[in-house]
Amino acid sequence: MIFSQADGILDLRAQSHYQAGHLQHSTWLPWSLLPESFNELPASPATLFLVGDKEEIEAATVLLDAKGYTVNGSLVIDSDEAMQQWAQTLPNQVVSGKDSKRLWSPTPLLMEWTEHLKAEGFDPKTLKPRPTALDLGCGGGRDAVFLAQQGWQVTGIDQESRVLKRAKQLASRSGASVKFKCCDLKKQACFPEKQFDLVVVMRYLNRALFAQIDQAIAPGGMLLYQTFVSGVEAFDSPKNPNVILEKGELSEVFSGYQIFVDRIEKLKDGRPVASFIAQKPL
Repeated sequence: MIFSQADGILDLRAQSHYQAGHLQHSTWLPWSLLPESFNELPASPATLFLVGDKEEIEAATVLLDAKGYTVNGSLVIDSDEAMQQWAQTLPNQVVSGKDSKRLWSPTPLLMEWTEHLKAEGFDPKTLKPRPTALDLGCGGGRDAVFLAQQGWQVTGIDQESRVLKRAKQLASRSGASVKFKCCDLKKQACFPEKQFDLVVVMRYLNRALFAQIDQAIAPGGMLLYQTFVSGVEAFDSPKNPNVILEKGELSEVFSGYQIFVDRIEKLKDGRPVASFIAQKPL
């Protein structure tokens, strides 16, 4: 079935209609919230199947296409009765209830690291006090929310209030508690004074902050860093050398750390990024 071939099934209807009946493994994301909820979608490019009324589907298709997504099909539903009719046509494919599939994912590097910790028997939820994490340039909040779900006490900082609004919405819809702070990291008062067990920096580079990042990591704490590296200039973005790492730069800056990962990877769109995981000495 065509909806089973998509990376996600978006149900654009009101929540009451969604709960009355929806395609199995659907994600409830009403059309009214979609324009401000791209942080809740899989990273583009991705293929999505839409459910809703005709006008919502048409508007969502235009919006998603502009953001690099492909809509591979849709199911027009204008009443609860219409969905029940489809339940007869699609046995075991229509369900009721609040369940909504999570489509977003944290940065793969962060997922890789947390899976390694889990394999080693490290569970933040069992620790008192729970370990602390700082997400610099947290954007839409996927990494911060993911860490909070794993049991970390998380602070996320970004200077874009509109983006942080999306991050707060994601945290609320995910049942996660994250302390978000809106400020410019270039300003001294923005950077937290306390130390953290983990500092995460993804797709953000300000070399002037390297010393502060080091100070923010507690002895024995971890740094996870991933951002664009030289060679990305061949693509459309970014072009500014101030936001592009040189290969091996992080290993030089944090040479006193124990380095576990220092490699070049490529995003889905082909752009190269430097992935770096290191531990501050005790």
